[in-house]
Amino acid sequence: MILPDTVLAHGVGNSQDLPLPFDLVLQAGAATIVLSFLVVSVFWRAPRQFRERPLPARADSALRSSWWRLPLRLAVLAGAAYIVGNALFGPRDDTNPAAHALFVWLWVGIVPVSVLFGPVWRVLNPLRTIHSGLCRILRLPVAGIRPAASRAGHRPAALALFAFVWLELVPADRTDPRVIGTWLSVYAAVQLGFALVRGEQWFARGDAFEMYSELAGRLSVLGTGAAGRLVLRSPLAGLAAVPAAPGTMAFVAVWWGSTIFDSASGSPSWAGIVQTTGVPWLVSTGGLVGVCVLVAATLHWTARRTDLALPLVPIAVGYTLAHYASLLITEGPRGLLLFIQQWGIAESAEFTVVPDPTAIAIVQVVPILIGHLLGVLTTHDHMLRTEPGRPLLLVVADEMPSVLLMIGYTWAGLFLLFAA
Repeated sequence: MILPDTVLAHGVGNSQDLPLPFDLVLQAGAATIVLSFLVVSVFWRAPRQFRERPLPARADSALRSSWWRLPLRLAVLAGAAYIVGNALFGPRDDTNPAAHALFVWLWVGIVPVSVLFGPVWRVLNPLRTIHSGLCRILRLPVAGIRPAASRAGHRPAALALFAFVWLELVPADRTDPRVIGTWLSVYAAVQLGFALVRGEQWFARGDAFEMYSELAGRLSVLGTGAAGRLVLRSPLAGLAAVPAAPGTMAFVAVWWGSTIFDSASGSPSWAGIVQTTGVPWLVSTGGLVGVCVLVAATLHWTARRTDLALPLVPIAVGYTLAHYASLLITEGPRGLLLFIQQWGIAESAEFTVVPDPTAIAIVQVVPILIGHLLGVLTTHDHMLRTEPGRPLLLVVADEMPSVLLMIGYTWAGLFLLFAA
């Protein structure tokens, strides 16, 4: 993804910017996974009972209170409506903040915010606000005419996510405000149409951004306890509490695969192949589908079970933070400046930040390694939890394909970030 006058989405770092030799970084990545796997195999012999510490009653009451939620939801709705309207009818150049709002604030920014505060998009989702208003106007039940069938799982969200990443990575005019405004309008109409029929719970199954925030939010230390109170918890506890559902693996595969394709498609060799075909959009679409299918196939081959896709969430989060770190730092504030300048404020101001390449390189390496480490821990605990009483040696043997896959993707991720 390339925004006007900006750096490539996968960062400003390369293998020469690393404070350590690149081959040593690759070896360290593999060693982190192998050593963590060996340690947990020896010392983690039973599923852990993750402790939860309830927040003070006053803090819990303030955070769960509705007095601030409605104004915040209305503010997000107003901002979303302005962005869409401005994309459709505003300036059609790089002074329009529509691309920054969709590709930086929402797609990139929602991950660190959700990791810090939990699945915030469930609360702020403007589509839920519109749906609630439409149900009142049309006198329809919020639960829908035909409640959503659980057998659909998260497959609709996976399809919706693919529609978004296709927009992000394939069309040459993807940053055109008219294209963005049209896509957002169609997306909202489809989501609201299904929600009016299937009920409010459709958004948890069919809205890509809500599912995206939900999975990333499972790594948050802030969660909901058994008694309904907000608690401080281990990030592993959030993943352990996620119920398996059909389509979860597909969603993770699209999320993970699109990030890998974004890195690979930024290489000069891929650009040369695409341009020589004469139909770049078709080749890029095929490449995106191919990478997502390849990731899904490897996940299915190693995990074989839907519930084992959940331990891959911290890896996907790590890749996203590493891949888009420089984009968020450089283009997030710049988009806010463009938004303000449309109102005649600080029209002559400029925002230009060139992050230190070494610092960005470190920021990109660390989330990948932490994500894979959490993936190893979560996979091991999940296997012990779902197969109690099974010999530890057999449990460890079943984990080996996933560990080998993590090593392969660690090397691939680091190579695409710094060597491609």
